[in-house]
Amino acid sequence: MYASILVALSLVLSPAPGVCRSAPSQPAQAERVLLPPASRGVPKPPPAKRERLAASASVAIDTAAAGEEGQLMNPRIQARVVDAMKAFNITEGKDAGLPQVAIKVSELGGDAIGWSYTIDVRHGSDQAISGGSLRGECVDCIEKELVEKVGTDARLALQQLRVYIDEYNAKVDADNKQAEAAAAPPSAEAGAATPGAPEAAAGPGADASPMHPLCKAGIGLMAAGVVGIGVGIGLAVLPDRQIDPNIGYELRSTTVPGYVTLGIGGAAALAGVALFVVGHRKARASQTALVPSFGAGVVGLQWSGRF
Repeated sequence: MYASILVALSLVLSPAPGVCRSAPSQPAQAERVLLPPASRGVPKPPPAKRERLAASASVAIDTAAAGEEGQLMNPRIQARVVDAMKAFNITEGKDAGLPQVAIKVSELGGDAIGWSYTIDVRHGSDQAISGGSLRGECVDCIEKELVEKVGTDARLALQQLRVYIDEYNAKVDADNKQAEAAAAPPSAEAGAATPGAPEAAAGPGADASPMHPLCKAGIGLMAAGVVGIGVGIGLAVLPDRQIDPNIGYELRSTTVPGYVTLGIGGAAALAGVALFVVGHRKARASQTALVPSFGAGVVGLQWSGRF
């Protein structure tokens, strides 16, 4: 009985593919539209790329106005600045297009003992970069103290140079990418979307027609009939049961209800088969067509369809 119920449910849930389904409608073929040829102009040359800024800088130290100690402190200040540059992954270069670290040391003059100094980090102009200009004095100090103080302030200016180089290169990369995108030719996908072009084919099953309503009703009746037959057989074969153990002559029989249920189930199954066949024929009828046929000296009708 349970096997019969499972077979009926499988028929309802998964009917045979293509059964009781009308043929999918064929989409009308799109007309071809001839477009005028595109004008052949002179191709534009690719835009020139901006060069990234190398992590390098030139160093210019002026100690001519620092007095007698100027010649001694110049190489020492140079060494301190180069060490500070290495801490920020900046190398020393000589190219004129590189950023420049300009340091000038002068005596205070008058009765004052000591030096004043300026540190300016420039690139492409006489104006220092943001945070790259420092001023300081070393009063009543010796040459060693001046070198240490200039080296400490130069480190602060070089830190701003590192930030400037990174921001400069990020801007160059963005500008180059934008220029490449603007100069790139239109993609082939854009050209495919022209008037009159056929639409993309739909995926499998997109044009599948629904099952005929009579087929659905037939499958439902067949399922109910098979269930009824299974229940009827089960009731018909059950032995008679005694209602009360103390009264042996009173028995309950399920044979008659079983035969009744069996008959009702069989009738429902037969009706379902009939509906399924009628629906299947109607679905197949919609797949045929009668069209005129023309040939060499022959005129007639042609019956075509899917079988």
